Amino acid sequence: MLAILSGAFIAGILLTFTPCVLPMIPILSSVIAGEGEKISKAKAFQLSFAYVLGTAVTYAVMGALAGATGEQLQSYFQNAWAIGTMSLVFVVMAFGMFGAFTIQMPAFLQTRLEGSTHNLKGGKFFAVFFLGLVSALILGACVSPVLISFLSVSIATSNPLLGAETMFTLALGMGVPLMFMGVGAGYLLPKAGAWMDGVKHFFGILLIGVAISIFSELQLIPSLLLWGIYFTGIAVYMGAVDVSVEVSSGWQKLKKIVSVLLFIWGIITLVGGARGNNDLLLPLKNEQGMITGAVTATSVKKESALPFEQIKNLNEFDAEKAKALTQHKPIVIYFHAEHCKVCEKLKNTTLKDSKIRKILGESYIPLMVDMTDKSDAEANAIKKSLKVFGPPAFVIIDADGKVLEDEIAYGYQSAQNLFDMLDMNAE
Repeated sequence: MLAILSGAFIAGILLTFTPCVLPMIPILSSVIAGEGEKISKAKAFQLSFAYVLGTAVTYAVMGALAGATGEQLQSYFQNAWAIGTMSLVFVVMAFGMFGAFTIQMPAFLQTRLEGSTHNLKGGKFFAVFFLGLVSALILGACVSPVLISFLSVSIATSNPLLGAETMFTLALGMGVPLMFMGVGAGYLLPKAGAWMDGVKHFFGILLIGVAISIFSELQLIPSLLLWGIYFTGIAVYMGAVDVSVEVSSGWQKLKKIVSVLLFIWGIITLVGGARGNNDLLLPLKNEQGMITGAVTATSVKKESALPFEQIKNLNEFDAEKAKALTQHKPIVIYFHAEHCKVCEKLKNTTLKDSKIRKILGESYIPLMVDMTDKSDAEANAIKKSLKVFGPPAFVIIDADGKVLEDEIAYGYQSAQNLFDMLDMNAE
């Protein structure tokens, strides 16, 4: 038990700077900055602890659920309502950073929830706690190898208590750097004056970026259009198109240069979004990897996005399995979801690799299960029958029809790693 919990705590510290945790930094920092000149190191620590405790409770429940059922709690919240609501919350918080309004609990509730130390009101503590709790539900949809490595023990032993303890400790490890950052922000933030407004505005901008990042998972609007509006908005705010202000000092000149560059990049991003692209770093990239002004529909040979045939229920799975036994070929099944950022990365990198597509086409029967709709009972039945925790996951069934449970690969796989796994188990 001590070895497992110690390992989980250390792993949590190492996971701090991963995509699922990074968005929490501006969220927590904005909470600290929102306190303005009233903040002290003690109060900053308490608010940071409240936020981390909220995330830890969520992870503990997730671990208990995994130990009891093998299910992934966070995947239940990857839907339009939950993600849309959380994105809206961050936008509202951002407007608060810009001074549009002040969110404050009614006086009678503040009196009842008065904190016992350092004048930290209980209402504020529980509000930040709730924010951490919900953030952890929304910001970590994809299954990572680290997560599975610690949950596998509780899943195998069907021990919800062990799962809860492990994940709670993992979240505390993730929270240690966050609490240091929170206390550091409370110590370093200016106490009054225009500097404080500038810091608040900075975190407000970051919060809008977090909201766009989360909302983009729904794929309701091309993400590059949102990012283009974001960049051009920041540029205009910084004075990119304001020619009436005289630029004299070195700082003002640097600010003007940065704002103009952001404005140009925002326009490029908008054009890329209008063309249907989704690569933020290469918004004008076409299907052949070239940056051009226009691409005709006939000039590009389009390739299927995923080299798998989708199966929707156990009957289709059994039919494909029978065909594989007849041909004496192994099967690889890829579990994916549209809301999963790691799945999107796999789609744009590993699953486009020519070696991967070749070995899948020649040596395997490649199948795919779409786990986007959590309420899809038939897809869940396939997942349960193969003892898969959640997407993204690759499951191999050998030519004799045996599921290689010990070799289920979760999380992002590089082209070389996936090829090695497929090549090792190919007939």
